[in-house]
Amino acid sequence: MPEERPAEPSPCYISFPYTRPISGRTITIQRFPETLRGGINWSYPAPLAVSLGPYHHGSPMVGEVEKVKQHVMERLCFESGCTVEAVREKMRSVAGSARACYANDEKLSGVDADAFADMMALDGCFLLQFIVSMCPEDPDSPPDALMSMAEIHTRFDIIARDIMLLENQVPWVVVKALMEFRTVPAAASVDKFISVMAATFDVRSVNPFAGTATGSSSSSNDDGEHEPTHILGLFQYRQVSGSARGHHHNAGLTTLSSIFSSAMELAEIGVRLTSSKMTKFGEMSMKKGRFLHGELSLAPVFLNELTACWLINMAAYEACVGATQADNYAVSSYISLVALLIDREGDVKELRAKSIVHSTFSDDQALGFFKLLSSRLRIGRRYYHIFECLQEYKKERWVWIVVHKFFYKNIKVIVTVLSVIGVLAGIFKTLVSLRPQK
Repeated sequence: MPEERPAEPSPCYISFPYTRPISGRTITIQRFPETLRGGINWSYPAPLAVSLGPYHHGSPMVGEVEKVKQHVMERLCFESGCTVEAVREKMRSVAGSARACYANDEKLSGVDADAFADMMALDGCFLLQFIVSMCPEDPDSPPDALMSMAEIHTRFDIIARDIMLLENQVPWVVVKALMEFRTVPAAASVDKFISVMAATFDVRSVNPFAGTATGSSSSSNDDGEHEPTHILGLFQYRQVSGSARGHHHNAGLTTLSSIFSSAMELAEIGVRLTSSKMTKFGEMSMKKGRFLHGELSLAPVFLNELTACWLINMAAYEACVGATQADNYAVSSYISLVALLIDREGDVKELRAKSIVHSTFSDDQALGFFKLLSSRLRIGRRYYHIFECLQEYKKERWVWIVVHKFFYKNIKVIVTVLSVIGVLAGIFKTLVSLRPQK
């Protein structure tokens, strides 16, 4: 008789035990983590139109846009009434702080202080002007000088993609210093730009350029004293902030696989999936609904090549900053939770039906994207909190779950039986009515 194989142990995840962020400086502009490279599109970490910073400086892929950077800086100087030398001098004063934001990479080893300051001046001016040009006060006005360039208006969507890449960032200290040269404050343009980019994730946003995008929020409401590290860092912060923070959970090893494994299994135990009215990825919640049902709510996401690229780079940024943020791994937790809900294409259809996942990808492509990426991500407190709520639901309503499972799995049979009984009852009633009366 063949020997029985021992059951495979349930996968466990090591939970970070502290609720407060770790203090200390973290290099925030690092190379894309090797742990996330496997199984994803290799173009996601690298820019396709414009290089910002040293990692991809001089790349042959971005030659066309590089030609206009000098013109953009000169334009900024002309409009502000300063000289190019004044801008470069300002960059030299912040070059030390800016350089410390980058990892010790071979691309930096051969760049001296003056060359680095010039690079920051050109890249920072281009980034700031592109943001301002993307968010004009009057959309009906003619395009400005930057957007009128063929190198830009034919590639503006690809440039917007490149600006949100982890390896393609300009430190915020550079952007902040360049804002001083603008005669018109650029903070509002940065705020609107982030809102416009965030609206890309939400199909309910009809016209993100018309005022504040649906579901987005302004910096005055969310940022507080938060000092962004760079544009990607600000983008990630806006996508997760404003939600409940600091959920407590049992530290150590937490077994998660025994709770549920798909959207369809959630439906079996009476937990309804709903699309959150908020569009931030941190907005995931589990609550006990009325009539004994549970409700798991997730922010809706629109998935295509652009947003998939941004999701991956936000997750890469979270992997780099680690526990230095109180709300760490929020995007990674969202991706991992969606991945756990989909085991087959039918689960993707269920999430589409619940308006949680909208995608230009096929069901199979969406399934592959979430599954491949989630297998390499770390998870945060929100992920654990959902499981604690689900465990509590299963413990308190186990009788209801048994009854609900029976009816959920056998509803077609029950309906068929009731229909047959109804037909037989009708026939019997007819026969009785036809029987001769004494």
